[in-house]
Amino acid sequence: MIPYLPAGPLAFPERLLRPFRIANRYGLFAVMTRARYEIEFQGTEDGATWVAYPFRYKPQDPAEAPGIYAPYQPRFDWNLWFASLGSWREYPWVLEVEGRLVERSPDVLALFRRDPFAGAPPRQVRAVLWQYRFTSRAERRATGRWWRRRLLGPYAPAVERRPDGSLGLQQSAGE
Repeated sequence: MIPYLPAGPLAFPERLLRPFRIANRYGLFAVMTRARYEIEFQGTEDGATWVAYPFRYKPQDPAEAPGIYAPYQPRFDWNLWFASLGSWREYPWVLEVEGRLVERSPDVLALFRRDPFAGAPPRQVRAVLWQYRFTSRAERRATGRWWRRRLLGPYAPAVERRPDGSLGLQQSAGE
């Protein structure tokens, strides 16, 4: 039994909506995780200071309110959320995105709010994994933050431009 699903009688919202047959526990999101896991792409010019590529639609800045984008479905952000629930080896396109960011691909840069390197290609790009949770009402009032986030570590190996101009993996990341 999954501990965070109500056992026994139907949960209040489902019981209330059942006569209208518009909601139930079945489907793609029948079980939701309590925390949200997010992949973030970061680049560096010096190998020491990492700068995040800002997303258009995903949570990132803890002080930024969550957005509603319906009926639009931001597919890149959506697919990153699914990738965050698995390994980079299951989602090798994450490494492809890293490589395209090192190459400054206009099509890939357009998926982000802006280019944090404004014209100069980063030396390396990596993907890290964050865990997000909503703040409590009291915490939100006190800090103005919507999210609490905790860095879980590397999601995928960093891609770097080698001296000969080719791209390669800088390091190995865990599963």
